[in-house]
Amino acid sequence: MVLHMLRGSAIAAWLAGVSRMRTVSPLQWTIAAVITVALGAVSFVLTNGASIGDDAAQNLHMAINVSHFGVMSLDENPPYNRTMYREPLPVTMSAAAVQIVDHFLGKADSAQYFSGDRAKYVKYQNILWVILLWAAVLVATRWFTGSFWFSICAGLLAVRPFLNGVSAEGVNNLYSELPAAVLMICASFSLAFAVARGRMWPMVTVGLCFGILTLTKAATLYVFVGLVLVLLLSCARGQPLPGRGGRFAHIMVLVATFAIVVAPWIARNFQAFGRPAISDRGGFVLYTRALMNQVTPIEYRGSFYVWARPQLQPQVGSILGFSPLDLDPGGRLERLGGGVPGTAVYDHGRAAEIAGLPENTISFYHRARAERIRLERELARNHDPVPEVTADSMLQRKGLLLIKEDVWANLAMVLPLLWRSAPLIFPALVFALGYCVRVKRYALALFVLPGFATLSFYALATQFEPRPASIAHATAVVSTVVMLHALWLQFRRRMAMPPGSFSKYNEVGMDDAPNLKDDFT
Repeated sequence: MVLHMLRGSAIAAWLAGVSRMRTVSPLQWTIAAVITVALGAVSFVLTNGASIGDDAAQNLHMAINVSHFGVMSLDENPPYNRTMYREPLPVTMSAAAVQIVDHFLGKADSAQYFSGDRAKYVKYQNILWVILLWAAVLVATRWFTGSFWFSICAGLLAVRPFLNGVSAEGVNNLYSELPAAVLMICASFSLAFAVARGRMWPMVTVGLCFGILTLTKAATLYVFVGLVLVLLLSCARGQPLPGRGGRFAHIMVLVATFAIVVAPWIARNFQAFGRPAISDRGGFVLYTRALMNQVTPIEYRGSFYVWARPQLQPQVGSILGFSPLDLDPGGRLERLGGGVPGTAVYDHGRAAEIAGLPENTISFYHRARAERIRLERELARNHDPVPEVTADSMLQRKGLLLIKEDVWANLAMVLPLLWRSAPLIFPALVFALGYCVRVKRYALALFVLPGFATLSFYALATQFEPRPASIAHATAVVSTVVMLHALWLQFRRRMAMPPGSFSKYNEVGMDDAPNLKDDFT
């Protein structure tokens, strides 16, 4: 359907209009170049030697082992055993940065890379990611709108959350959200462009982008499979019989290219651990999500208070009847806490977690982690060769079983989790998809779909902490700016038309409206 509808007269006219974008003027090139340099300078200033911790520290530790010992490992001492605990691309990028630092400063003890000058120099890789995100958003928005100034606005809005020296997803850290956001935009735009053009070779770019994205965020593997099914269904239902073979071949090229990118890493993991996977955290994440489905009605209502933005928590708590005391041990919402170091629930749960005693934990967070530790120790005592991987597989089976027992509870938890992590991004993507269907802009719908599917997957199958939502931030910005541009065009055309003629124009739809000159582009 999608592939067929893209050939419709209205969409063909829209695509033809977009493809006739005027050449960027020297002044516009200058403005874009100045902003690019400014973004690089701001990123440089925001980057310092602040300590790297949590998940980012694991990425860096594996990168140091790759650079110094040639093994992607989390071990602190030899022998360095292979692991697949983290996706390989962020580790590889940081390993390259470590090698560059070592080239100029010489090798050092691993601890020196987690804070201070060496940490700062390794973080400088984020300057490249910020510039790539800015450029990708600029190109995508320009292609969809033809407007230079709307593209500039979209680019600045897209990079804004990452120009932060404090937040986890900002340039002053080594989390994988920034590179994932860049790759999400590239993959989504290349998909929309390839399908709109109806040519085979652009599909190679799509496969490459989605493959690299999957090696950055393993969850997008399932998103890619879903997108392929959508394309196959559209090809089967919407294409005339003579054209189906060609479209099917395009999809096969997409799948083959994706497989070429991800297959070596999956084969490595299968050979080393007996499990064909991207990373081995999926079972733990799914089990944690399944435990969250066991909330009581009071806890479900309280989740909107606990997971509200800090500036909104007092107001939400006043409306729903909750306060910070409800998160303390013995409080009504104690099982929803546990993720904040320094709190009583965290300290109590942390001790039980380290001991591998899930029955002594309070929060869902610590219960899942304690269960993983318990399983790993039990498997190690039984001489399992890869206890971490086997434990994760067992947690995955447990999580799936719990979810199957109460699918409706799992669906019900989607709403508070979206409120927790994507209260603005997800509605923006939903609205954009509705807009695309309404005005038949199916290329834009294909652009929005990967970001929408990724956030949906996170809400359905993970505890969906706020940080991963930033992956789809740039997608939401581009789609929103494209809709605002359409409204702006509609307003200009209405002002330019003689009185009484707008009703007729409104009947045929904006895509069939006269192609008026856009002096603002």
